[in-house]
Amino acid sequence: MNTTINKYEVFLKVVEFGSLSQAAAYCNYSQSAVSQIIRSLEKELQVTLLTRSHAGVRLTSDGKSLMPYIEELARSFDLLYRKTREIHGIESGLVRIGTFHSLSTHILVPILDDFRKEYPNIRIELLHGDNKTIEDAIGRGIVDLGFANLPVSKDFEAIPVYTDPFVIVMPENHPLADKDEVPLTILSDEPFVLYDEATRKEAFGILLEHEIPFDIHYRSTDDMSILAMIERGMGLGYMGKLILTDTPFHIISKKTNPQHFRHIALAIKDKRMAPRTALLFFEYVEANITKYTKPVYEKNQL
Repeated sequence: MNTTINKYEVFLKVVEFGSLSQAAAYCNYSQSAVSQIIRSLEKELQVTLLTRSHAGVRLTSDGKSLMPYIEELARSFDLLYRKTREIHGIESGLVRIGTFHSLSTHILVPILDDFRKEYPNIRIELLHGDNKTIEDAIGRGIVDLGFANLPVSKDFEAIPVYTDPFVIVMPENHPLADKDEVPLTILSDEPFVLYDEATRKEAFGILLEHEIPFDIHYRSTDDMSILAMIERGMGLGYMGKLILTDTPFHIISKKTNPQHFRHIALAIKDKRMAPRTALLFFEYVEANITKYTKPVYEKNQL
């Protein structure tokens, strides 16, 4: 059994997977042990938390109302365990990191590879999402730290890691393919394919700021779908250039006039309360980030 996982975390994994067997596999428990943990928790709280059927398990109404408190207990027990390990001088445990796919693929993975060589006993768990999801996860303690666009909440401490230019994305055979830059207002003249990252800090917010009238033909939170649409000539895109790194699609990007950037940071809520493992990762990134990223873009260098 995995003794680092408390009963509240086991319950949360059952809810997340909707399956006792999948949660058991994740936690390295037997299915019967997981069932016993759930029964014990229900007996302790004197409520039925889950309903079971051939389709899996799901929360009861009582379970839904208690979820925020169980999540808080799980985080507190996990922090207690990690702090105890720190007292004993053991550099092991788990770091939960919020991130998004393009940064994970091109920047975070090389960092993790080297970090693991220095701290082989520290495990990493990634939560992928959009900027809003990641900031919320940091604030609620679902992740220990995460990558988000500046400015972040005033309650967070953050270090800049990457400056990414926003670019217009078009198919290779577009009439403007030979231009060095294009006006941002081009998006009011052609169909627009919006990569929706659920925050005003991204492309959508910039266009609203400039009051550019645009015609959204397609909207998606999946970057690969958006790039495939652009390749087929279904519309123009506007997004951070990092997404286009090593893309297999036959598309090109153009800097814009005016030019905008997103400034990506690694944020942590409270270094005083953070687990030692999270602080080690935060400090490693702070000391070594220039090894993994290009120099910060200047407005005339794209």
